[in-house]
Amino acid sequence: MLKRKSILLGILVIVGTMGLAVVFAGMKKAPKEKKVVSKEIIVPVQSIKNSKIDLQLSVIGNLEARDKVEVYAEVTGILKSAGKQFLEGVSFSKGENLLLIQDDTYRAEVYSKRSSFMTEIASVLPDLKFDYPESYSAWEKYLQEFDVENTLAPIPSAQNDKEKYFLAGKNIYTEYYNIKSFEQQLSKYSITAPFAGEIIESNIKPGTLVMSGQKLGEFVNTSAYDLIVGVDLNNLEGIKVGNKVNVYSKNTNENWAGSIRRISKKVESDTQMVNVYIAVVGKNLKEGMFLNADVQLKKDVFGVEIPRKLLVDSEYVFTVNKGIINQQKVSIVQKKEDAVIVEGLNDGVQLVLKTSGIHKGISVNIQE
Repeated sequence: MLKRKSILLGILVIVGTMGLAVVFAGMKKAPKEKKVVSKEIIVPVQSIKNSKIDLQLSVIGNLEARDKVEVYAEVTGILKSAGKQFLEGVSFSKGENLLLIQDDTYRAEVYSKRSSFMTEIASVLPDLKFDYPESYSAWEKYLQEFDVENTLAPIPSAQNDKEKYFLAGKNIYTEYYNIKSFEQQLSKYSITAPFAGEIIESNIKPGTLVMSGQKLGEFVNTSAYDLIVGVDLNNLEGIKVGNKVNVYSKNTNENWAGSIRRISKKVESDTQMVNVYIAVVGKNLKEGMFLNADVQLKKDVFGVEIPRKLLVDSEYVFTVNKGIINQQKVSIVQKKEDAVIVEGLNDGVQLVLKTSGIHKGISVNIQE
């Protein structure tokens, strides 16, 4: 009897527990349904309009004087004043003395040799008068016009071999060419300007002892310059000798007209570029200036210029067709610092003006 009551009590406890569980479960609030949010992707686009583009290549380079000479002493002596000071920025005309080196001793030696040569000629005149009368008058005139302080004039030509051998035996030719050699050396005591220009480097002052082989300075032609720019191989095809170039300075806001003068045949190993020389003439140009240049390229292009940042994998762009992103290959004609000129996009194509957050095949809405 007691056992039956225990079983009955256990059944009642189980039933009661289940009932309470049902009651408490009914008291819980049903979970709210999550609203489905539709994320809309909006992309800015530009409608493509192709046109004929005159290609330009923007480069920067260093300005160098076309004619530049390093001035060296070829003789030893004391430097003396030449009228103008040999200092940076001083201009000289063609043929004007740049520097003078004291030549008193050497000049006197040259005068002495000319005087001896004059005596040699006078000694052969009697023989010429009797043996070679056809040449006598020419040699007599040469002797009359002889001046030991002036450069030797060319000696008269021998009328025949016999006369030539006679003069050679009297050392006339030997003495003549020896003196010409001395005159050449004497000319090195004065250094003249080979062209009109100015000094850009000076290493000496008057009164200084200069030695043969010593560098004295640098002299440049200020009327003609070359702007040397490096051009990569991709852009070299459109560059031709004679192409017009707009040269300008960002520092002074000045412009000069230029043209391609020559193109190097060598590729620089460290930059893989080819040096192009642009002829520039004008005021306010200085050796060593850094200048910018826009080179006109001889190449007809029908395309469009787009921002460089729109390129995908270097040769593709994103376009939109019926709300779907496409990836289209383009032909790059020219790369600039922030832009590229491309061909291969048809007029009216919707070019996507961003590359982040999108990929081929996704649906988008456009914002023109």
